Amino acid sequence: MKKSLLAFAILGAFAGVASAQSSVTLFGVVDLSANVVKNGSARVTTLSSDQLNTSRIGFRGVEDLGGGLGASFWLEGALQPDAGTTGGANGLGTTAFFNRRATASLTSKVAGEFRLGRDYVPSYWNFINFDVN
Repeated sequence: MKKSLLAFAILGAFAGVASAQSSVTLFGVVDLSANVVKNGSARVTTLSSDQLNTSRIGFRGVEDLGGGLGASFWLEGALQPDAGTTGGANGLGTTAFFNRRATASLTSKVAGEFRLGRDYVPSYWNFINFDVN
């Protein structure tokens, strides 16, 4: 009885040390504009989306596994806020919610990152990182 109680106390002492830091982030962009066009006496008012940016919503999270390892996920989907729908014109149709990026990763400070899922094409990163806008 005393041995099992002692073993339980030792395990309990190390449980606090083994706990990891984790975080989940909700992020996104909603781009809506109200447009008024006047031509003589005619006037047209419209609500448009994606004027400057593509509307999107996403969730990303990181879990520190200890020993230089970590696990993470990234779920991101397009929004059509003027129509109240999800999806976009990326070939997956409007029914796929996380149609921009859906990945899970295992990271190591020594070896780098191992990522699985649906991600952006490499040419997208060249365009977005070096765009002058």
